[in-house]
Amino acid sequence: MALVFRPTDSGLMVKKVIMSISTLFAIAKSRTLVYAFALAAIGTFLISSGIRVPDFLVLARLIPSVYFLALATYLYNDLTDYDVDKVNSRDNNYSSKRTNYRQILYSTIAFFVISISLAFSINMFTGIAALAFLGLAIVYSHPKIHLKDMFVIKTVVTAAGGFIAALMGSLAVQNISYVGISASLMFFLMYFINGPLGDMGDISGDRKGGRRTIPIVLGIQKTFGFIFASVSAMALILVVNYYFFGLNILGLSLGLAICGYVAFRITKLLVHYENKKMMSKTRTAVRISVFAVQLSMLVGIIANII
Repeated sequence: MALVFRPTDSGLMVKKVIMSISTLFAIAKSRTLVYAFALAAIGTFLISSGIRVPDFLVLARLIPSVYFLALATYLYNDLTDYDVDKVNSRDNNYSSKRTNYRQILYSTIAFFVISISLAFSINMFTGIAALAFLGLAIVYSHPKIHLKDMFVIKTVVTAAGGFIAALMGSLAVQNISYVGISASLMFFLMYFINGPLGDMGDISGDRKGGRRTIPIVLGIQKTFGFIFASVSAMALILVVNYYFFGLNILGLSLGLAICGYVAFRITKLLVHYENKKMMSKTRTAVRISVFAVQLSMLVGIIANII
C-alpha cells in the first residue's frame, strides 16, 4: 500500500515548530536581565586585555557562553520555583503553563550544554569556571538542597555565581590580575545590592513560602543599611586599586562618581520601596552602573600606561 501524504500532518508539524520557536523567544524575553552576566564578563575581558587588541574570536564565544549559562540557571530556578513565583506575580508566562514544562526543561539542558562547550572551546580554565557556575546553579535551586531558602546563603551563592561569570572574562584572556579580580568583585557586590532590593518586592510570596530573606529577617530599614554598605565596599575597592594596584586617578574619579549615582538612586527608594516599577528601574540602573564601574577601571588602567 502506498503512503498517502496528508497536508494536515505537515500543517501540524509547522504549527509545533512555530510554537516551539515562540516559546524560546518568550524564554529569552522573560529573562532579559541575564545580559548583566555577559556585560560583566565583557568588562573583565577588556580589563584583562589591557592595552592589547582584544581577541574578538574569543569574545564571540565568551558572550554566548556566559549568557546561556546565566539564562539556563534562571530557567532551572523558575522550573523548581513555580509556586512562589505565582504568588509574587512574576512575569514568567512560560513557567506558568505546565504544558510547556518539558520543552523548557529540554531548553535549559541545551543551554547548559552549549554554554559549557563554548567555555571549554576557549580554554580549560574558562570551562572549569563554567562547570563551577553550573554546580552553584544546581545546589541553589535543586529541591533536595534549596540553598535559596537559607538566610544570607541565598545572596552569597548568587553573588558567587556572578563573580564566577565575571571572572570568566579574565580566564578567557588567561590574565588574572588584581584589577581583574576587583572588577569581578564589583559584580559580586552587585548581588548584595540587587538581591535584597528584589527580595523587598517579593516579601509576600517569600513569607508564604517560608523563606528567610534579608528584608524579612532584618527589616526594611536595616536592609537599606546593608545595601549602602555594599555600595561603600565598591567604592573602597576602587580606592584600594588606586593606592596599591596602579589604577589611575581618572579611573578612580569616574568609578566613585558612578558609586555616588548608585547610592543616589537607592536613596530615592527609601520611601518608595513598594513601588515595583521604580524598584525595577533602579535595579536595572545598578546593573548598568556596575558595568560602567568596570569600564572606569579599564580607563584607569589605560590612562596610567599612556
